[in-house]
Amino acid sequence: MPTTKKHILFSVAGRSPAIITETLFGLLETKNVTGGEIHLLTTSFGKASMQILLEEKIAAFNHHYQTRWEIRPQWIETLLDPHNSQPLNDLRTSIDNENAANTIVERIRDWTQKPQIVLHASIAGGRKTMGIYLTQAMSWFARPEDDLSHVLVSEQFETDRNFYFPLQNEPSHQNIIDFATLPFVRMHGLLPPLLKKEQNYSELVKLSEIYLKDITNQTGQISLDLNKRTLSIDGYQLAQLQPLSAGLYLFLLENANLAKQQSHFYFKQAFDYREKILNCLSRAGLNNSKTGISSLVCLNKKQWPSYWTEKGERDQIDARKNELDNAFGKLHTDLKEIGQASYQVFKGRQKSKGPYRWVEIATERIQIIE
Repeated sequence: MPTTKKHILFSVAGRSPAIITETLFGLLETKNVTGGEIHLLTTSFGKASMQILLEEKIAAFNHHYQTRWEIRPQWIETLLDPHNSQPLNDLRTSIDNENAANTIVERIRDWTQKPQIVLHASIAGGRKTMGIYLTQAMSWFARPEDDLSHVLVSEQFETDRNFYFPLQNEPSHQNIIDFATLPFVRMHGLLPPLLKKEQNYSELVKLSEIYLKDITNQTGQISLDLNKRTLSIDGYQLAQLQPLSAGLYLFLLENANLAKQQSHFYFKQAFDYREKILNCLSRAGLNNSKTGISSLVCLNKKQWPSYWTEKGERDQIDARKNELDNAFGKLHTDLKEIGQASYQVFKGRQKSKGPYRWVEIATERIQIIE
């Protein structure tokens, strides 16, 4: 049976609780969303204004439109002062805004990584800066099913403190809600490193700029640190590599780099590269007994028949290919978040020559630290 999706409305709220019920009306009218959870991010002043939603207005909306929206006290989150962990009355300083941005990123990133959730984000309330942060977070993380919206009400009702949503049988309430689903650039899947939990708003901005610059211009400096076994671009660490992965990546940079007019690395020709592979693995901190591809680099050709149970050139080629498949599989796993970036490891297969790997990075962009 298909899994029922859970809808979440997330809003950066100010002091106008009516915006929430007006947004619920818009979701019902335009998308037929009939229920879910309501989560708000606000200040201490805003939280006081939102109490009426808890006390009566969400229940009234549900009763009037036969919907099933739920709001709980713990879902009305108050921004905290990073200095003393006390609730913030307002966003006044750059530190306050940075804290709000990081909180928004955490919430959006968490919800959008859960396939059972459909996220509806609203920028109709709160400070303009919070709306900007929310829009950017949605651009980074939102999936095709998630949406971003704004809502306006006719001027005659905008200042009416008793108005929360249109009544079905009230003639003056017809066509007074302008609910807009906002278009935005969705980068979900394009920038996979952004899914890492530890990155805050400012770090995500920096990484986005670096990553997009690399995709379009391919000018960033690629640094492979063999001591720390890390891969970085323009000083920003992208991946922590296993020793075997670091050695193989180094091998490709130096021996199978199409930007240097070198050839692809074909698994069938692996033994011809034995000394070069050994050298790169050694520089990455591996000795012969711990390489993970022992039959290729640790045994001379005369020892091959005794290494495998079955003898014969075909079996030996297959064994070498399988070991290389496994070894490069670990490298691809370490680099799986890199996606379309220029520093990825490319792979292919030819019917006559079998599997092969390569990179394509200009020499002036490469920095090896050892």
